Amino acid sequence: MNHQFTLKAMLLLILLLMLVGCQLTPQETDPNRTQVQLIRTIDGDTLTVTYNGKQEKVRLLLIDTPEMSDSIYGKEPYAQEAKSYTAKLIQNAERLELEFDDGPERDKYSRLLAYVYVDGIMLQEALLKQGLARVAYIYPPNVRHVDMFKEIEDKSQDMALGIWSVEDYVQKDGFHPEVMIEP
Repeated sequence: MNHQFTLKAMLLLILLLMLVGCQLTPQETDPNRTQVQLIRTIDGDTLTVTYNGKQEKVRLLLIDTPEMSDSIYGKEPYAQEAKSYTAKLIQNAERLELEFDDGPERDKYSRLLAYVYVDGIMLQEALLKQGLARVAYIYPPNVRHVDMFKEIEDKSQDMALGIWSVEDYVQKDGFHPEVMIEP
């Protein structure tokens, strides 16, 4: 009888632990993330948020999207698609979070450098899967997700999605809109 009571008590304890675990919020399950409020989307890889009560620009770590206002070409090809995709994901989000890596939290322009999560989905990963970003600006020790990003980038490139659909548009040093201009 004592053995049956112990078994029932253990099962009840396991059930209670499972129920408590199901009720944890994402913030409680991942203490490395900080919830923020969106102010606006600047382009595909930059946004403005309220962080620690202050308005801050955030630059997405380890990716690059085409520029909305390049000094030579103006709006680069796929820039509007990247911005629209980012804005669409973020504007209806219930939860927007930042995750910092092991290195500096700011770049030379004082922007926060972070992985951005939209309702638990990493924005960098989503942009890479759509072919709207390339892996770039790899500065250790901010490299936590670089291997995963490169795998996703390779798949998008193999499928010729978005920025990868135009031969030589994406090169090691960035985007080259001039390859789309007919002589």
